[in-house]
Amino acid sequence: MQKIVEEEGATQEERLQRVLMDETDLRLRARAHLELARLSLADGKVEGSVRHLREALMLDRRLDAARQMLQELGEASRVVEAPGDRKSAVRALLSRVRRS
Repeated sequence: MQKIVEEEGATQEERLQRVLMDETDLRLRARAHLELARLSLADGKVEGSVRHLREALMLDRRLDAARQMLQELGEASRVVEAPGDRKSAVRALLSRVRRS
């Protein structure tokens, strides 16, 4: 993620979106979603923040900061844990995104 942070002229949100598009490491993608959730919350976009936090947890279930933020937003009970392996989790996430 360091090379993305160093891009000149790009906003923080643009750099994080690029991480989501280019990065294959699921943990780094989860951290990018966490940071996007923080940015969304700072802009008053609670729904967008919750969406990013859920996606972060789908990619990295051990990301306690995302889980804590969801709890603080009162959304912890809605976190969907996909059964099975990571492929199942990604499929579940994609199906939810397509329905939106």
